Amino acid sequence: MESTRAPHERPETLTEGRQGQQSGARPTSPLAVPPSFGADEQVESVVSPKGRFRIHFSRVGLNAVPAGDADGSGVPDAVEVVGHAYERVADFYGSLGFVLPGSDAAVEDNGGDGLFDVYLVDFAGVADGAFRLDDCETESGLRCVGHMLQENDFAGYSYPSYETAVDILASHEFFHAVQSAYRTGMGGVVTEGTAVWASERFDASLDDLEHFSASYLSRTDSSLVQDPTGPAASFSYGASLFFQYLGERVGDGALLRLWEESVTSPQARWPVLMDGLLRRDWSLDFDAAFTEFSTWNLSTGARANASQGYARGGGYDGLKPSAKTLPYQEEGVRLTTASARYYEVPGGSERVWARYTPRDVANSSQQHLLVAAVTDTAVLRVTRVDGPGTLSANVTASDASRVIIAVVDGRHEGTGRYGTLCLTGETSGAPCVEVTPEPEPEVPETPDDDDDSGCAAAPGALGWAALVLVGLGRRRRP
Repeated sequence: MESTRAPHERPETLTEGRQGQQSGARPTSPLAVPPSFGADEQVESVVSPKGRFRIHFSRVGLNAVPAGDADGSGVPDAVEVVGHAYERVADFYGSLGFVLPGSDAAVEDNGGDGLFDVYLVDFAGVADGAFRLDDCETESGLRCVGHMLQENDFAGYSYPSYETAVDILASHEFFHAVQSAYRTGMGGVVTEGTAVWASERFDASLDDLEHFSASYLSRTDSSLVQDPTGPAASFSYGASLFFQYLGERVGDGALLRLWEESVTSPQARWPVLMDGLLRRDWSLDFDAAFTEFSTWNLSTGARANASQGYARGGGYDGLKPSAKTLPYQEEGVRLTTASARYYEVPGGSERVWARYTPRDVANSSQQHLLVAAVTDTAVLRVTRVDGPGTLSANVTASDASRVIIAVVDGRHEGTGRYGTLCLTGETSGAPCVEVTPEPEPEVPETPDDDDDSGCAAAPGALGWAALVLVGLGRRRRP
């Protein structure tokens, strides 16, 4: 299975119906949008071991599954692997307390019965799977059902084995079905981020979260609470790190309750729901959690230390701070909601100082400054100060090879804010110029435009409330 690896995403044709076609049609329908079965293909189906899933496949043609049948059951082994994987995934999510998708018996084209349908079709290297929404109980997108499309053979993909590929796809995509059993329209960051978290939670040996960590850690200046625009979803997948942090910090209940609360408060944005949950049940709030999350991110990659952050942070990509030399001053540092800007300067000084002066002091709450002395393999010490007002912190750096400075904005809503960052060392020369704060005119917050992120679906028959989950899916991994 040799190929390059890239973020998962569904092709546009999975969500945008063409003339004479229906975006929600099953792949066995002549009206189906590709990938779909050909008119000359004989489509068979089998029921999974516990009777919850129906797997649809063909033995001959473009969408043919691998023919091997080592156990002589008459059903290709590849199909049996899929059935067993979905059953294990359903059992696991049920054990965490999540509601599983309901019956699709009321859907006109339902695959023959009320079981959850998985169609094994050829994505031709463009993607590896997609969850498609069929119907919802309410027009606002509550309690929905759908079906799954999955790559038929993974030939040419970079997964280490067919079984691993199926486990990753089943755990990720079926969690989209679980999400839809609660509510649709929550946005790409929370839907893709929690799906990657769920896959990691199902089996920590699967590497999706590790693989996508770079998509967040290289772009921490993007807002975690604003869905990025563009055709791909890498940042949204990388946002799984935040949900991994929450799971490790306060437990699986935070993620379960988030989806439960999304039904009782169907108009609320996910960060507002999470803020309320953290305040009520864990004596935290979104600002405190996001700032601690930004501190945990220092201990990733070669600097990972389970006592300072993630249990498996060594498998994540490290941060990519902006390298500077001392002294350094930058005016117009922009902080968007739920974001962090990391800088890196050489260590070796007795002490390194950092000062962040907001332009609008009156509007500077929920801003934070981190100064960390590090080596190539460890975070030695971290100093943190919290706003409002001018933030000033220092750290002993004589034993550090580098010092990482982070300016953090922990708000979950609001407009962009600006300030001036000053970095100095005791042997680095002249100090920074004093800055007189000035009120900053408000500029409406807009999602970051990222050609490598975003997972929105075009509105269809189910309306805008269900647009995100109409065709949630994954591009083939590099």
